[in-house]
Amino acid sequence: MCAHFTTVLMLATTFFNVLYLITGVQSFETTAFHCLGGGVLCTPVTNLTGFFTRWLNYPGKLSSTMILEIRLSWALLAISLSAFIWRFLEPGVLHSLSGAGLIYLLLVLSVTPLVTVISFFGGMLTFPLEEDNAH
Repeated sequence: MCAHFTTVLMLATTFFNVLYLITGVQSFETTAFHCLGGGVLCTPVTNLTGFFTRWLNYPGKLSSTMILEIRLSWALLAISLSAFIWRFLEPGVLHSLSGAGLIYLLLVLSVTPLVTVISFFGGMLTFPLEEDNAH
């Protein structure tokens, strides 16, 4: 459940920022900020539940897939938290797509591929493609 909230909120952040850039409607940018805040709050909980799930299901094992997922999850938290703080301190950062506005936009847009890759690897750990037929 936690992973789904994080995924949807981060994807919604990108969606509403792009919608704001297309339409110029300020409420879309505000909604994107609120979604980013929700995603920032959910990400540490998701990271902790992921750690707990790995501990329960794969005790003593830490595959390269798990290491990659862990690193990307912490990168997601760092990037989204940085973007959230930046937007909180400078509400008009996205009003211009030059300089700081462009950097902020790229930072926010980077959460979509990050959360997508993390979700893919998390799904692979939960539902592996190759099933053990011995059951």
